[in-house]
Parts: sequence; structure tokens; C-alpha cells
Amino acid sequence: MGNLKNAHALLIGVGKDLPVTVMDAMAIYNLLADEALAGYDPENIILLTEKNATRQGILDGFDQLISKIDEESSVLLFYSGHGGLYKPWNQFYLVPNNFDPVEYETTWVTAEELKEKISQIKSRRLVFFLDCCHAAGLTRSIEANNSVESEKPITELKNAEGLAQKIDDGRGMSIVSSCREDQLSYIMEGDFNSLYTKCLQEVLRGEHKKYFEEPYIRISEVVQYVFRKVPERQPLQNPFANLQIYDDFILSRIPDKILAANPEVFEKQQVDGSKNITEDVVTVFRETETANSVILFVHGFSGEAAKTFGNIPKFLMEESKMDGWDMFPFGYSEHVNPYMGKGIWASIEDITRIADFLKTSIKYKFGKYKRIAIVAHGLGGLVAQRAILDLDDANLDRISHFVLFGTPSNGLEINTSSKMWSKRLQDLLSESPFIKNLRSDWKLKFDKPPFAFKTVMGTNDVYVTTDSALSPFNETDRVTVKGDHFSMITPDNTQSDAYHLILSTLNNNTFYNQFTNDEEINNTLCEYNAVVKKLLPNVTNLDFKGLKLLVFALEGLDRRSEVMDILLSHPLAKEKSDLMGLIGGRYKREYLASYNRIDGEKALHYYKLGLQTAERNDDDEQIYYHAVNLAFMNLVFEEDNQSMRMNASKALIAAEKDPIENLWKFATIAEANMYLNDFAEAKVYYKKAAKLAGVREKISIHTNAYTAYTCLKNISNQKEDNFKKFLNSTFLS
Repeated sequence: MGNLKNAHALLIGVGKDLPVTVMDAMAIYNLLADEALAGYDPENIILLTEKNATRQGILDGFDQLISKIDEESSVLLFYSGHGGLYKPWNQFYLVPNNFDPVEYETTWVTAEELKEKISQIKSRRLVFFLDCCHAAGLTRSIEANNSVESEKPITELKNAEGLAQKIDDGRGMSIVSSCREDQLSYIMEGDFNSLYTKCLQEVLRGEHKKYFEEPYIRISEVVQYVFRKVPERQPLQNPFANLQIYDDFILSRIPDKILAANPEVFEKQQVDGSKNITEDVVTVFRETETANSVILFVHGFSGEAAKTFGNIPKFLMEESKMDGWDMFPFGYSEHVNPYMGKGIWASIEDITRIADFLKTSIKYKFGKYKRIAIVAHGLGGLVAQRAILDLDDANLDRISHFVLFGTPSNGLEINTSSKMWSKRLQDLLSESPFIKNLRSDWKLKFDKPPFAFKTVMGTNDVYVTTDSALSPFNETDRVTVKGDHFSMITPDNTQSDAYHLILSTLNNNTFYNQFTNDEEINNTLCEYNAVVKKLLPNVTNLDFKGLKLLVFALEGLDRRSEVMDILLSHPLAKEKSDLMGLIGGRYKREYLASYNRIDGEKALHYYKLGLQTAERNDDDEQIYYHAVNLAFMNLVFEEDNQSMRMNASKALIAAEKDPIENLWKFATIAEANMYLNDFAEAKVYYKKAAKLAGVREKISIHTNAYTAYTCLKNISNQKEDNFKKFLNSTFLS
């Protein structure tokens, strides 16, 4: 296999009192330059150690690098040595080999100088690995020291996160530091390299790989591995990273030895490492010189990044009363995969990683602002809660407003005995240590929050329960608005309760619902009697929306006979099989959350009614919709494979008759083929569906397919195989 022709690296090992730093830089050089390993051209690697790693040597090394690269290059920067903070000037700096603590101004390399050099690098496919918090006598293990840290060097950097933020140019560069604030970088007993560098070598050699979708190793894999493995081996050390990555570019390639043992690995055409990013990463909505207030929009893990909040930032910027507020998106770049992929849920490691980044950013990156408002969505709300709780008093006083949308603050309620869930989401359960600690810490610290606070639930949110979103907080802070988990925060115009809630809260005004009707709110809050009392007397004149609200309310009151009367007699119900589909879908989701038998029976019942109506109307689109959902319930709920295959065949025939090539036709054909044991054909159509799907649709298709496949093959959620990995890479990346 050919080298990575346009991959470049600048590697610095300062040496002097830390000889291990030279060994670290040399180890990375040897790995990158080996044609059988990473495959960098040695001419594209600049190695600076000992006397070559002086102030001038480092600055010249950057100039040499700048002259070599173009916009399509990938760039790996590595620094192993001391860092410092000159407190009188709040000056962060690197400590070159010739650093003089007396003549420091002419011998250090400041964060600003680094930032200036980095800004001259043409490519934005750039990562900077910093291993600059070394303990003195690093080669002595902490085990040998009985877990007591050795004496710290004078220039030991206690604020590595601050240095990382000071050199961040905001263009999408990734910076990965070996440890957090007030931690040290260690070498374990018997090792020749620091733990951080050792883990970096392992992942660049592909030792983490079990599933080979492509013969390369990308930056997101490297970050995830280092973040996971370093604290596993040394709990006192936790790496830090910023998250605004321009492109999930290639850093290394799978070694020849591993490739030879895995012939299924295919060559991707793009060997330059790009993922064809056509749009810039949005890292700022509005930034001005004079603003002293800022809004941070903290998104979840679905991969939409700056798009999560739709036009809300734009609408706010057009409001004159919001003059003086800067606005930034915050969280994973859309070009990076969280550990569990792009979906509604995430690992605790990812949540903690972003919470650390948010806490540090409040302190450093957004340090100039006197007021900080946080608007968070989904698991971004857990991120923000954890970050706020971990702030020191001085920075906590700067938090002025906090709004949560669709956040499962009380965790998930899931039947963990089911093989579909197993341990996949156990860290997010209401009784998990993370959620219990979050709730107890919040209650202890914020019986009454010192900032304006609201928690918001969407009327049609099928992912987060009302109890989890609202109950942990005071009743006066709870709000319900129209929309599902996503649509409530992506309004087409300003006629939106979610938008007006944000605007009112930020301006310390009282909020009133204007665009969400009482029936939707009452159904969401399980106030079914109020809905029935208003709508039932006028049932014959209800439109489709009103009929749906009434049926949901009657079902909530367990008045099923009245529901059946309406469905059998109301003109709209007789004509529209999709009403039965909506009700069936609701019970299907509730069944998958609780595995309650009654919910499963109701889902089956309504899908069967819907299929009968669709067949009467000769409606192919509705036939395959209901039939494929019946096949799912036959498998997952009834464990009736014969009925599953019968309904899958019915869905497949109807879908293939549909003349319109669309997302749900492709998804249905894929799912039906899976039930009929034709996995090759299923893959073909899942790929077609993925090309047409947005983030929400991808999550929905993946959830259905993953759950069904796990049942179909009778395997646990933890056991990996190629089809599950195919589903993850197709829909969650």
C-alpha cells in the first residue's frame, strides 16, 4: 500500500531534565516514518529534540512546516516537554531546551506565538498533541512511589487546558492535552514512554481495531482511544481535548501485518484523508469586540452540531434587545463521531469529555464575558449541568441563564432485563451512579438556582419522558411546548413557544404559551380528563389533529371501547389508516422503553387495524408501513418468526409496487429482507436509505434495525458482528 503522501508532522521532544520527552518524540517519529506502519514520507516529518528544540529551533520548525503544506495536507503536531504559566501576565508558554527563567522573554515560546504560527498553516486538517504536564523524575513509577507524586518542576504547567485554549485558533484545529488542570503526565513502571505517548502509539498502530471498514485510522478514533485508555491505566490522569474538529481526517494507516490478516478491508478511493467536507465547521454565530454577554448553545450527540437549534440563533441576532450578546454553538463538531455514534444517546465518557471542555471554556475561552447564558438540548443538558456543578464559585457567578430542552435529567427508565438493551445504556439509567450523583449534587448545590432557569418538554417527544425532563426541578421552572424532540427547537419562524421562551428568559420576562394548545400540553402531562372533556362532545366535527389528540387521551384513560367506536365510525378514521399507525407507533415506542406486555398488545392491535384499512383502500404505501411494523412486533414482542416472515413478505411486495423511490420505501425493503434472511440485499437498501436520510431518520432506522437484528440473531447487545457494525457505520457516523 502506498504512503500517506500529503501527511505532515512536526515532532518536538525538549529533553534536558526530561530525557523521556526525547524518547516520546522519537517513538512517534519511528512509527510515522515506517512504511509498514503509518506510512508518512520521512521528508514530511520534522523532528526537533534536545539542542534542536530551542526557542528558535521550534519557531523555525513551524516555518519549515508551513512552507511544505497545502490546503489538502493533514498535519500532526506533537510536543513533549514542560509548559508554564507566568501568573502576573497570565502568560501561557512552552519551555524550549534553552529556556532561561531569568531571560524568559527571549527564551520561551508563548501561546500567542504558537497561535500565530498555527494560523499560517494552510490546512485545517490539524491536530496538536500536547504532553506538557510532566512530573519530575518521570521515569519513576507512581507504584514505586506508593502513589505519591514526586517533586514538581518549577516550570510544571498546572493549567494545560488553559494553554490548549490559548493556542486554539477557532478554525477547527483539534488540540489534545495529556491531562486536565492540576494533573500530571505519568510514565508507568517498566515503560520507556509516557502513558499518554504509549496510548497514542497503540492507536496509531491500529491496535484498537477489531472491525475494518477502511484501512485507515482517523482522528476521532485516536481521541476516543486515548481518552479511554489513559485513565483506565492511571485514574489520576485524564486527557483534555477541544471538540471543534474541521474534518475527521486520516492520521495513520492500518499496518501491513494487520491488513494481511484481514483481506476484507477495502481501499477507499480518497487516500488523501479527506471526507469531502464541503461546508465549514460553524464555530461562532456572532462574536463582537464589545459584547460582555454570551449565549452558548450546547447540542447533543446527533451530529447536527450548529444546526441543532435551527434558525433560533439567527432570530435572536435579529432582535434589538439581544444586542450585546455574542453567540456560539458548543459540542462535538458534526464531522466527528462520538463513541456510541451519532444518536440520541451517548456514553458517559463522551458526556464527561464535553462537560470538562465546557467548564474549561467558560474559564478561559469565554473568560472575557461577565454573563454567560447556556441553552442546551438533549444530552447536552446533562453536559451543561455537570459542567456548571464543577465550576468554581467565581465562574459560577458568571452563569446568568440556563435553559434545558428535552433533557433526560432524571435518566432513562428501561427494562434492563431485555437482551436488546443489556448494558448499552446502563450508565444513563435513573439509578446509575452518574445520574444519581448528578441529581444529588444539583439538589445540594441548587435548591434554588442562582441563575434564571427553565426545563422544557416537547409535547411529542418520543425519546425523553415527561418525568425525566421535568420532575427533578421546581414546578415553577417547568415548561411544555409544541413539538417533538427535534422540531421544538427548529422553528421555521419566530411564532414558536420555544423561541419566545428563550427570548423571555434571557430578558428576565415572564413566559406564556402562545403557540401550543392546552390539549397538547395536557396530553403530555397526562392530564387526559381535560382533553376528553373538551373534545369528546364535538367528536364528529374534529379534524385529523383533534381526533388524534382525543384518541391518545382516551387511551391514556384506558377507555379503549370508546376508542374503538371512534375508529370504526369516524369518517376520517375509516379513510386514514395512518391514524392507526400513529397510535401503534406510540405503543411500540412505549413497549420498547418498558417491555410492558399491554403496550406490546396494543401496538400489535393498532398495526393490524391499520393494515386491514390500508388493504381495503389498496394503499401500497400504508400496506408496507403497517406490515413491516407488524413483522417487527411479531419478532420482538411475540417471538413468532412465521408471522414475522409472512408480514415481511407482504411489506416487500407492497414496497416494490410503489413507483416512487423514497427513503421509507428503501428502509422497508431493507428491513423486510433482513427478516427474510437476505442480509446482502438488506445492506444494499439500507445504504440507499442512508443516502436520503437526515439525522433524525437515520436514528429511527438504526434503532429499529439494530433492535430487530439483535432479536433475530438472539445475540446480546455487547456481542459485535459485521452486520451490527455495518448498521452503526451506515447510520451513526
